Formats: sequence, structure tokens, C-alpha cells
Amino acid sequence: MDAAVTIKGTKSGIILVLDPSLPFEDLCLSVKDKFKEASSFLGKNNMGLLIRGRELTDEEKDLVVSLIQENSELTITCIIDDESVFEKEFKHAKTAEPVIEEAVQETVINDMFDDSAVIYRGNLRSGQDISSEKSIVVLGDVKPGANVTSYGSIYILGELRGNAFAGASGDQSAIIMALDLRPIQVRIADAIAISPDAEKGAKIKVRKKKILGGGEGDPEVAYIENGHIVKTGYGASFLRQFYKI
Repeated sequence: MDAAVTIKGTKSGIILVLDPSLPFEDLCLSVKDKFKEASSFLGKNNMGLLIRGRELTDEEKDLVVSLIQENSELTITCIIDDESVFEKEFKHAKTAEPVIEEAVQETVINDMFDDSAVIYRGNLRSGQDISSEKSIVVLGDVKPGANVTSYGSIYILGELRGNAFAGASGDQSAIIMALDLRPIQVRIADAIAISPDAEKGAKIKVRKKKILGGGEGDPEVAYIENGHIVKTGYGASFLRQFYKI
């Protein structure tokens, strides 16, 4: 069973390679043993996890993460997708239909799509932090006391109640989008703002959603306008104006 699970370390986290031919229960035993053996070597770190070799359900992924954390001093901060959605769709399209002038078409598509993002599945709770040089997509809520930091943009498909720092490398074109955007603090490049309900500090300026065609319950976005962080509805009108499309 030693070959059932392989652990590889990278700068951004751990790659866990699973034998696709073994029952999942056997793989769990092997994961437990592997991380017990490697615990002293891996140390106490926060790491992302990339799973290869076998497709797992969300429940199976959660179980693997629990086994790793119970049998080592690691904290798994996120599960990283091996391929972005755009990349998978592009590969499917290439195999499904003949490609004419392939090199030219690939260049056009690469200009249109940005697949440099990591995906975190689940809620981030107080004390949990994730960071990446790529844009970050959170499939869940960011609770008060949790932090998300990205060199690119941040997309939260849930509530943002904690702290978000986009454009950490100085990118003023980065944005922070959430289905419900009520953060403790947001930062984009060098601009910082806090919730309009907070007592001290520069507040997020709220632009009326109707100006950009949004409505109640629509996703919201924070971005830099004239040196200040502005919050408004995230929709087609915003995308046309912000990205000039």
C-alpha cells in the first residue's frame, strides 16, 4: 500500500497523488500512515492541497483533508483545482471539433481568458487565512476574522464579512467581488477602506446600484475609482464600464 499514496511538496503547497485502482477506504488508510510518517518533516505549516490521480467527491476531499490534519501538524487552507474551468472547456472544445488555424485561434483565446486563479471550496472562519499570487475564487463565505490576500482579484461566491486584500502587488485594476459584500476591511493596492458601519477610518464609498443597472440581492464589487475604494452592484453594466467591453 506504500505506492498507493505519494506526497510531493511545492512552493505553494502539497501535491497528493492517489492510486486510481484502489478502493477509497484503502487510500484513506494509506493517507493516514503517510502523513504520520512525514509529520516531522512537513512541520507545522499552512498549505494548499492539490489532488491528482483520482477524481474525488466533495465529501471524499473533506475526509482526506481531515485525515491529513489529524495525522500531521499541517493546516490545509484550500484545495487547488488542477485545471481551471476555462482550461477544461477549451480542451474539450479542441477535441470535440476540428480546429482551423489552430495557432491563431489559441492566441486569440489566450488573450480573452485568464486561467490564473486558485479555487477554495468551503467557508473561511476566524483565524483562517489564504493567500496567492494568482486571483482567488472562494466557493463559500469569508467570516469575520478570516483573511484573503491575492496579487490579482478576489471573487467570493458567498458573504464577505472578514478582510480582503486584492492587488497586493500594487495592481490598482484588481477588484473584490462577493454575493454579499460587508467586510471588516478591504484593501486594493495601496487603497484601504472599512465597512460604512465602522466608527473610524476611511469608509467604502457606496455608489447607488441603479446607476450601474444593479438591483437588490445582486452581487457586489469593490474597486478603485479616483484613488478611493467604491462599492456597487456587479453586473453587465459594471463589466462594460470597468473593462470597456
